Amino acid sequence: MATKYVDLNNGNDGNNGSSFALRKKTLSSAAAVAAAGDTIRVMGNPSTSSGTATWTKNSNGVTLSAAMTQEIWSDGAWTAATNVTASAPTSSPSPKEGSNSSQLAANGTFTTGKMGHFQLGAAVNLSTYRQVSFWIRSNAALASGKLSLDLCSDTGGNTVVDTLTINVALNANQWTAVTIDKGSALGATINSVRLNAISTMASQTVQIDNIFAAKAPTANDCLTLNTLISPDNATWYHVQSVKGTAVKLDGQQATAAAAAKTFQGTTGSTTFYMLQPTVLSIDTASTSYKETFSGNGSAGSQITISGGWDSTAMTTQSGWTTIDMRDWTASGINLSGTTGYVTVDKFNFNHCAFALGVVTSTAKGLSLTNSTVAGAGTSVLSGQPTHGLSVSGSNFLNCAGTNYIFDIPANGNYKTDAVNWSIANTKVWGSSVGGIKVPAFIGAPAPSITGTDCSGNTAMGFDIQSPCLFRSNTANNNGAPGINFQNIVDMAAYSLTAKGNTTGEIQVNNANVEIYTLDTNSGAAVPQVFFPSNTGGKAVVYNWTQYAAGTLTSLGSPGSGQTANNSVSSQKEGGTAANNSVYTDYGVVTTTGVTGQPGSGIAWKMSPNANALASSPLRLNIGKIACPANVPTTVKYWAKFSAAGPSAQLKVFGGRYAGVGSAGTDVVSSAISGTSYAQYSVTFTPTEACVVDVFAEVWGSSTQSLTVSGPVVVSQ
Repeated sequence: MATKYVDLNNGNDGNNGSSFALRKKTLSSAAAVAAAGDTIRVMGNPSTSSGTATWTKNSNGVTLSAAMTQEIWSDGAWTAATNVTASAPTSSPSPKEGSNSSQLAANGTFTTGKMGHFQLGAAVNLSTYRQVSFWIRSNAALASGKLSLDLCSDTGGNTVVDTLTINVALNANQWTAVTIDKGSALGATINSVRLNAISTMASQTVQIDNIFAAKAPTANDCLTLNTLISPDNATWYHVQSVKGTAVKLDGQQATAAAAAKTFQGTTGSTTFYMLQPTVLSIDTASTSYKETFSGNGSAGSQITISGGWDSTAMTTQSGWTTIDMRDWTASGINLSGTTGYVTVDKFNFNHCAFALGVVTSTAKGLSLTNSTVAGAGTSVLSGQPTHGLSVSGSNFLNCAGTNYIFDIPANGNYKTDAVNWSIANTKVWGSSVGGIKVPAFIGAPAPSITGTDCSGNTAMGFDIQSPCLFRSNTANNNGAPGINFQNIVDMAAYSLTAKGNTTGEIQVNNANVEIYTLDTNSGAAVPQVFFPSNTGGKAVVYNWTQYAAGTLTSLGSPGSGQTANNSVSSQKEGGTAANNSVYTDYGVVTTTGVTGQPGSGIAWKMSPNANALASSPLRLNIGKIACPANVPTTVKYWAKFSAAGPSAQLKVFGGRYAGVGSAGTDVVSSAISGTSYAQYSVTFTPTEACVVDVFAEVWGSSTQSLTVSGPVVVSQ
């Protein structure tokens, strides 16, 4: 087990990678010398911090305690040069900052020189800044070095102080985040900014947006459009725009100004952390990757590609390795090994089409740990692996995808490998699709999803359609149900939070599920546990923290006058042991606040609704009685009405136990009546030893209730 060293900027693939001094430049070259069990250290950058920032839940705006940049241009029309038309489009494409971008369209006779300029409102001193950051977009692919952005001392864009050559090739029709480092201080008196054609731009159109000056790349307060920002030094967002103290989070390439999905963490003022890209690149297709790694580990002996190592000697993992592909066209790292068993640790991916390429059909044992994918333009992965994938301690923020960010395939490989997917301590926030899906009929062993937060997504947070280990997960503020349980029998989930989701918090869709600890106390008006129309199921919730003023349950509407026999049984509501309720199509049963007959210990209040009829009453199993064979058994309960109106009785179903009634002929008590407690009984003699269920039934009123209470008296 050896350690190899890679420096993506200043390494040399002619080296053997065995030491810091002999570090390689690419992961492709490192793969040639790596073996199972090896660790490949990749140089990265540490984060920096400056001042504080206020992050607000459900907002894509971040407010800095003090500005770190100097605005050069944000909104307003530019002045076009001869043979160029200037405009300020508000759409097509949508601007990345403010109300408009600047568009300069050259006609067929324009060649080189100034395309247009913008006069600043007043001269600005940029001598404490070294970089300029901006968005740029071209209607056609442009070679690197074809344009420059110039800062001028005059108001007409003619006296150039700083020439900043745009040494980035541009793909057609893609907003591209560009940051240019002059290498020395910018000008002290800048009155205008201009876009200049170094080589011919005949019949070509360029848009530009959000131009600002930034500090040196090594400064603690360096903030650019290529900087990742964080409230906690772990959750790294990409930047859409910077204007003074106002920073906006971004989504994908075409995300309009301030239209990105929102921050899903805790509102508050925290230290403002920044992380500069380790490597900036651009390419022409999603199948083009900045790095390719063809190496393979083996079962129990992973190859770990470990990012974030210091630049002095690569002895300290002090940060992250961040790959920024600028315009969402190309991708991050291609794990092209067909066997797999590779872990990628402490990498961040910004402005990528795909973060990781994977061999979906054969590669096993792939892992992504302690990493962030910020705004993947196509999807996080090039495909969904059909062998077990492990994701832990990672963040997927404002990413695109197909249906779900993680759509676990149903495949028999998991049983063959004895390994399924595992997603732990991970955030899937603000995606343009759903969060995580466990499909129906997934193979054993079951997948594991623990400590994971799917919030702020366009579709549902979690879509669980097969049994899995589902524990300590959160789904808030999604554009659909927070958590969907579908087509599952005997699913158990633990410690769930679902708040502020659009159509409901927990959806039960033809499923039977038990949830041990649930928090839906969000103040939202949507149902907290609900069944879609024309579906059935049952939910049992233990220790439910509810939004009491909201809609606790919605049991579906299969049709006018129809019911689906759905129910939600809730135990220890609000954390109080005595508070238990059952919500059904036929009414509600509760122990909350109910006073029983003295000495009873517990009582049930049964409140029927309009669906409760004699043939379909509100029914509760109130006791299981162990009975010996051929011994008469009498069971007595206390009961009363809140007022006259309902009909009610105790019942033991006939035909279920030998000697106790017959099919269609039940054992029932006398009709319950009165508003004071009285005893009612059922008597039967089973001819075989059995355990008999005793039920209470009520119907015929939607305004009054039946209370059934102990002490229970059993005579045998």
